[in-house]
Amino acid sequence: MSSPHNDALILCYDGSTGAKHAIQLAGSLFPGEEALVLTVWQPLSGMGSFAWAGTTTINLADIDHVPADDGCRIAEEGRQVARDAGLAAEAVAVEAPGPVWQAIVKVADRHRPAVVVMGSRGLSGVRSMLIGSVSNAVIHHAHQPTLVVPTNGNPSIGTSPGQ
Repeated sequence: MSSPHNDALILCYDGSTGAKHAIQLAGSLFPGEEALVLTVWQPLSGMGSFAWAGTTTINLADIDHVPADDGCRIAEEGRQVARDAGLAAEAVAVEAPGPVWQAIVKVADRHRPAVVVMGSRGLSGVRSMLIGSVSNAVIHHAHQPTLVVPTNGNPSIGTSPGQ
């Protein structure tokens, strides 16, 4: 994968309807632009281990390849959505040992896109109960403009307080 230029987009993608909609809107707003489709996955190993029915103990580090493999598959799916939307897209899946938003901000700081595009709600497990927690955190911590696209409605553009 070639590194995107400073004028490229970062498209956050988790496989949700909202993320697909955000990519499709980005394609209509920025036709033909280079884009990096970013999927963030979290390792299971941080959760330690657990006992199943009190008899079998599963060490989650032994199956950490599962979320990594899923992350790669989801990123590739997002790349295809972006290409179908008219963007010159590449895909990357990155591990987030901490909060998902921190991984997104770190990738954005490294690639310095013109804009980070994301849906307002995603498939981030328990965090999905907190309305837009990842997108809200990215808006407040990113050093680049962030376009948050609700599944149905008009996009919101946010910048961090330092901009």
